[in-house]
Amino acid sequence: MSATEIRGALDAHDALVRDCAEGRLTLGEFLAAYGDFPRGYGLEEDSASAEGREALRLFRKRVAFHRQVAGVISGLHGMAEVGSLEESGVGDFLPTVGLMRLRELVSRYPTLEATGGEKGAAHAGTSK
Repeated sequence: MSATEIRGALDAHDALVRDCAEGRLTLGEFLAAYGDFPRGYGLEEDSASAEGREALRLFRKRVAFHRQVAGVISGLHGMAEVGSLEESGVGDFLPTVGLMRLRELVSRYPTLEATGGEKGAAHAGTSK
């Protein structure tokens, strides 16, 4: 991907994160639109061309933030497929926690940039 394409994808997904965190999108709408970003978009340096790796370096903090978002929402993507969660009461709990963690992540990183060293810290509010 070129730098322009990466910037466009990041800008679009930044807007989705903000819209969900601020209540303009439901969590379900957010999950459907966010998809498998950033992993599914080829934003990994090891799979990019030399030009792509250079472009990714320009956006490494933004990509690192979205890796954290992906970690926070990873368990929520399959919720709709389970179906029986609503009957057990878990159906309300998981989206609430997911939204809370997403909002904490946005609060922790208001510029939607994180350092690459925090890649494994999938949950906002964990050790800083």
